[in-house]
Amino acid sequence: MQGEFQREIVLARGLIDETGARHRRALLRPLTGWQEAALGTAAGGVDGVTADGMLASCLERLGGYRDVTPEHAEALSLGDRARIALALSAMMFGERVYLTLPCPNPACGELADMAVSIDEILGTAGEAEPEWLEAGTPDGRARFRPPTGADKHAVAGREPAGPAHQRDAALWCRIVARVGERGPLTPEDWLALAPASRQAIALALARSGTAPELFFASRCPSCSAWLEVDLDPLDLLTRQFRLGADRLLAEVHSLAFHYGWSEDQILSLPRGRRWRYLELLQSQLEGRPLLGTWS
Repeated sequence: MQGEFQREIVLARGLIDETGARHRRALLRPLTGWQEAALGTAAGGVDGVTADGMLASCLERLGGYRDVTPEHAEALSLGDRARIALALSAMMFGERVYLTLPCPNPACGELADMAVSIDEILGTAGEAEPEWLEAGTPDGRARFRPPTGADKHAVAGREPAGPAHQRDAALWCRIVARVGERGPLTPEDWLALAPASRQAIALALARSGTAPELFFASRCPSCSAWLEVDLDPLDLLTRQFRLGADRLLAEVHSLAFHYGWSEDQILSLPRGRRWRYLELLQSQLEGRPLLGTWS
């Protein structure tokens, strides 16, 4: 049963187990205060290990899996990982994301606000995406799948030396099972394909609907130049927690001061539970009925 602070979403691809069964229904729970604090103080972006742990810790259930591990999160497609991160952001920070972007026009440079609806990005779940995708190419029929967290981590762990196209090839040869009679592919095999073949595979993957649309554009209200942003849900979560780090300290201080709870007890609570106590505390201190919103 879905709890008071939980949210259920349906993944597009889901986790595919060793029998070929799909696990698409994900029940999310909010992070604890300890997890918020760790993400709020993390320098730079979230690395792969941290992202896997965060995604696993917010999954109360993933299909038939009730003990979701970082390895399960790593095996999810990048699109489904983005869906989970967006749903978690909506649970903890609200359904709308507000961005402030500088105008790229050198003659303007004004700041402009953009609002993005997470529910609109997530949309509604349809039929499960196929396990394998196919496309015709000049080099023969290609069989491939969407990249997963494991694919991204493997490529990120490679030596940084080398041209970008070689690092890209390392990713493509992981997700492309075969092209014509070639398969499995090596990075050299991928680079040896006709450019039109590589383009056909990339376009087919982009059009397959395997990931939510995260590119947004709007007009600058001052000069009408185009403002563009490519949203990274995991980076968005990190920035949101970082911006809320001081508020989290204030919450711990208030609850510890009035209730005598330890920091460990307070940070072990999810945000929704902390805020309920803060609402009650504020109402009591102001002599109002025990209802209201703490802010």
